[in-house]
Amino acid sequence: MFSIRVEGWRFVPHSYAILCQWQCLELMRRDTVELFFRDVPLVRARWRQTRGLMPEKWEDALARLADSAPGRRVDCAVRIFVPSSFKRSGARRVLVVCTADFGWLPTAMIEDGRTLANAHRASDAIILSPSAWSTWGLLRAGADPDRVKLVPLGVDVRVFHPASPEQRADERRIAGHDNRFVFLNVSAHTLSKGTDLILKAFARVAAIRDDVFLLLKGVDAVYESKGYLQQWMAERLTSDERAAIAGRTRYFGDSVSVDALAAIYRSADVYVTPYRSESFNMPALEAAACGLPIICTAGGPTDEFTTPAFARRIGAELVPGNRPDELIREPDLDELTQAMLDLRDDATFGATAKVAGPAYAGAHFTWRHSVDRLLTVAGAFG
Repeated sequence: MFSIRVEGWRFVPHSYAILCQWQCLELMRRDTVELFFRDVPLVRARWRQTRGLMPEKWEDALARLADSAPGRRVDCAVRIFVPSSFKRSGARRVLVVCTADFGWLPTAMIEDGRTLANAHRASDAIILSPSAWSTWGLLRAGADPDRVKLVPLGVDVRVFHPASPEQRADERRIAGHDNRFVFLNVSAHTLSKGTDLILKAFARVAAIRDDVFLLLKGVDAVYESKGYLQQWMAERLTSDERAAIAGRTRYFGDSVSVDALAAIYRSADVYVTPYRSESFNMPALEAAACGLPIICTAGGPTDEFTTPAFARRIGAELVPGNRPDELIREPDLDELTQAMLDLRDDATFGATAKVAGPAYAGAHFTWRHSVDRLLTVAGAFG
């Protein structure tokens, strides 16, 4: 029996906690793994643990996970929290999840404010990176290339899958989407997510197509998404653009269950994510698994889990970010606008994506695939 202690957060709608929980649920399905869990203090005073984000039986199973006994030396510790800790612990091997969204890892993301180069050099920990883009950024920041391993994230196809025509009709009726063509984005709505670009492109599309609608899902409990959206509306849109989208957008930032989130994906027509920086972009993978065509930034991590059969990639220039050493990809607004118009009018591409996206995600990017890779790096197979 291979013993693993996961160290991180539970029951918080933060991307690290979501990753942590999905991986734990998959690890619990492995009869060769003895799983422990160590809770790590939350990094924001206003964050609260919230139940109901996953099915009750799954959350009950996660809640029952206990820490390893004092003095127990486990085979592997997996750390999924920030600031990242490279300190030694009672484990034969330590794996630390690090995400270099901006082609770099700032000192604020590392315990004690150290540089990644210094922290990694002083430890024997292995860094887990979710994408080749993130890996490149970690190496730029000084990580030891021999101890950085790519472990992509995944999707649970039991939850995120296409709807039957009847189910989709019901979900669209409940969402109020009858007779609408709905563009969707699920994110924190920070500048890095490209929400300002979505709004500007949608204003152009709305001036041409009467039936289009924009749905923006945030997570106010963790990211203050609504405040960011209001900022972009005020600072990045002209008065004419604000007038063009008035009454044709909807925002909600409540935390919802994974089943409710899947219904949101399925009720939409296109998922649009012209991000400037991402370490992976799990919502795009979830949307693809639900059968949505994807519009996404070219050259980023979505290149690694999308294909032209279900994704339209937008050209983006690699440019300096707002802080030293950071790099972002600036998507082309004209290309984004044209892609939204094209997918609005191309029913054939939408029908193809409904089959191709779920098939590709299920064959290559489930949590089973992710955890298989994690266990390989952990040394569970030899």
